[in-house]
Parts: sequence; structure tokens; C-alpha cells
Amino acid sequence: MPNTEPEQLTLDVPAGTLGALAWGDPSSPLIIAFHGWLDNAASFSRLGPALADDYRVVAVDLPGHGFSFHRPPGASYELLDYVRDLAPLFDREASQGAVLLGHSLGGIVASLLSVAVPERVRALMLVDSLGPLTGDADSFPDQLKQAIDRVRQGSRGQPPRYADVEEAIVARMKGRIPLSRVAAECIVPRSLQQDQQGWRWGTDARLRYPSMHRLEEDEVEAYLAAIAAPTLLIRANRGMAAFKPEWIEGRLPRLSDAEVIDVEGSHHCHLDGDVGGLAEGCLGWLGRIRSAPL
Repeated sequence: MPNTEPEQLTLDVPAGTLGALAWGDPSSPLIIAFHGWLDNAASFSRLGPALADDYRVVAVDLPGHGFSFHRPPGASYELLDYVRDLAPLFDREASQGAVLLGHSLGGIVASLLSVAVPERVRALMLVDSLGPLTGDADSFPDQLKQAIDRVRQGSRGQPPRYADVEEAIVARMKGRIPLSRVAAECIVPRSLQQDQQGWRWGTDARLRYPSMHRLEEDEVEAYLAAIAAPTLLIRANRGMAAFKPEWIEGRLPRLSDAEVIDVEGSHHCHLDGDVGGLAEGCLGWLGRIRSAPL
């Protein structure tokens, strides 16, 4: 049985210091994992150990999340900023290449990194993720105004405080993207900070600000078509496939080398679904593509 207790890591990139969790032997082939919006590296606290007999799994806190750096005053969290900030990580940590594993926002970032640093990406595994929300030319003026209005408003009163971690877990379960208790118990503690007034979210409040600009659908389809790495889409039956089936139907054919596995579960199927079955599917697929050394 793999050890489920992760190593706590810090990883330096020019933009700042990233927090991370790791499972498995450092000499094993590398998987770098990126979590979803408002989550953190503990999002992989069930799947990571299940892959760790065969791989070194390093789950990274995205900027603004978990134990990673917050961007400086006046900066924002646009989608492509993640790509710029994380690309240097591969020169230091993945000089021999890595498999990328991403959930939701992390899957979007991983897929963009597969285009930005293709020589470092051996394979790509996407958990309920296949490109971002899109905009178009007509919607851009309103999108820009909405984003700048929010920046000008700044903070909106006092952030919520919680008496204990359990209260924060319950609040996260009722959030914009509801979480099961299993998922919330895994994710929430790493997202909290304690002070004299109790517990508060440590994630950067600017993560909730609207984007100034969204990619257009033809740009998304173009970058998906540019992904050379073998790609596995893990499709949850109560996740994106249920609510945005057009994303799958329109975008999946753009991938040149893709396979899909369907799993039972919600958007956070890697936490509250059949994690053992999901890990088995991932390992089986990785075994089939390992004709190229990892």
C-alpha cells in the first residue's frame, strides 16, 4: 500500500514560491498535478497516493491558492498568467519531462502548458476539464468593463470568519460549486489561515474577480489541436459532460491523440467518486502509452 501522507514541498519560480504536496519515490516517473479554481494541492490527496506505487506525484498549489504566493498589488489572475508563472517550473523540476494531471482550472492550465512547453510534457490527463469558458468579440467590451469595475471597487467589507475548521467545511460545501463532505474535508484545511478572530480563507480574494478577457472558441480549438502529447480525458457522468456536453462534442475531435474514460461521480470525481477505479484507468492508460520513455 502506498503511503498516503504527503511530503510538503516548496518550489521556487521567478514569480514567487509555490507550495506543493508529493507522493511516491522521487526517482519514479514524474506526474505534476494542478487543481481546480479555489481548491489546492490537497485536491489530489486521494488520487495522488493511488498513483504513487508507480509514479512520483507532485501536486502544486496554483498561485493565489493553498500555500503558494499571491500576486502583488495591482496584479490579477488571468488564465494565461498561470501559464507564464508555471512554465519555468518545468525547467527546474521536469527537465526529463512529466505527465501533467489537471482538474478543472488545473486541467485548462495543464493543456495550455502542453502547448507552451511541449518538449517537457510526455502525456496529459484531464479530470472533467477540456478548455475554458469562452467569449467573443461582441461580449468583450462588457466583459472588460465588468472586470475593471470590480477592480475599482476593491475589497467588499470584511471577509467571512469561522469559529473552527468544521464551520468552514460546511460553508464550502454550500459554495458556488458545491462540494461533498469528503471533498471539502480534504481541500478546506489547506485553504484556511487562523488569527485571533478565528479562521479565514487564505486564498487570494482576487481569484473571484471576473476575467478581463476570455479566449474565443476558435482559439481554444486551435490550441487543443496543437497539443502533441497523448491525452486522457476523464469524464464524470455528473460533471462537465452533464452540464456542458457541447464542450465535449465540439472540442474532443480537435485533440490528435485522445482517449476518454467515463467514471461515476461529480465534478470532483477524483475526490468523492470511485478513486480506485479512476486510478486503475489512469495507470492502465499510462502503461499503454509508455513506449515513449517518461
